[in-house]
Amino acid sequence: MSMRKRIGLAAISLAILATPALAGSIDFYHDKSNWQDAFTGVLAKPEAGAEVKVVPYPDTSTYQAAVRASLRTPSAPGIFTWWSGYRMKDLVDAGLVADVSPLWKKYTDAGLYNPSLASAYTFNGKIYGIPDLVAYWVVFYNKKVFDKYQLTPPKSWADLEKIAATLKQNKVTPFGATVQGRWPSFIWFEELLVRQDPALYDKLMNGQAKYTDPGVKQVFDTWKGWIDKGYFTDPSITFGTGGADETAGAFAKGNLAMILVGTWYASNLTGAGLSNDDIGAFIMPNEKDGMGPAVIFETGPLLLAASSAQKDDAMKVADYWMSAKAQQAWVDAQDFPPVNKDVKAKSALICCVQTFGERLNRSRFRIDS
Repeated sequence: MSMRKRIGLAAISLAILATPALAGSIDFYHDKSNWQDAFTGVLAKPEAGAEVKVVPYPDTSTYQAAVRASLRTPSAPGIFTWWSGYRMKDLVDAGLVADVSPLWKKYTDAGLYNPSLASAYTFNGKIYGIPDLVAYWVVFYNKKVFDKYQLTPPKSWADLEKIAATLKQNKVTPFGATVQGRWPSFIWFEELLVRQDPALYDKLMNGQAKYTDPGVKQVFDTWKGWIDKGYFTDPSITFGTGGADETAGAFAKGNLAMILVGTWYASNLTGAGLSNDDIGAFIMPNEKDGMGPAVIFETGPLLLAASSAQKDDAMKVADYWMSAKAQQAWVDAQDFPPVNKDVKAKSALICCVQTFGERLNRSRFRIDS
């Protein structure tokens, strides 16, 4: 071999060694269309550890079918959004999702995450999810409307009913409520039940009580009474996680005064033209005297497919997702309560709501989301 050829080959070898290894790529599936830009903004970073293709699905039923069909194959997405509780347990029991306990150990050992949060994703001593969403369910209220009618957040059930009556008398709808999209129909039932009998709520959710039990029937009686008084919006009003949101629009215009919903909804309200200074929040008071304080919270996980050919790169992305840098970007994009302790809330409103939930500590009831 000539000296020229040897020099040429050596140069090529050095060039290859000097070129950074290309990152892998993963698919990130979700069914939350209005979060697409936020997911992409957080994950389209070199620090993510891999190139992430964020794939939205238009509706939940299509999404669940697509994910379940892929999970036993190498073509399964590296990471996907899912629900905590029983729907997550089904996937864990079938061996379809990866154990992420080492990630949790890394961040809890550093004091950055509350270990109790992992309980929502823990089965048989192993952790199978990382937090996508942690939200407290509160009543958002329009401060300008409350000020106009000299109203203040209620301290008792009687206060709440007086507020509703005053608003109705002045042709302002007190509460937003809808069955549009089906899923929002659970909101008022669960909240009214927790305000009447938290122990019964727990029993009902765990199959230890019936929907025909007297305490459950009382919830429907209370609910019907408020419907008959005209305290709720038209049940066909659009609301929530995708497309037009007539509920947020009515709230912004002052035609609707209060919305019972998770803290994730704050971005919908600001998106409708309100500032954080226009919006207040309170935890609904108990209907019965003598009960301790309580708040409903939800947590939705990100899961890693155990059979995916992308699993190793997905684990790198999951590690990045739990980092302070990624979580700060996520909180800034969505105005969610922070879960990483090095991350600051975007707004004073969410910081205040987060404090509500933390003060209640064990007096919390989780919904699967």
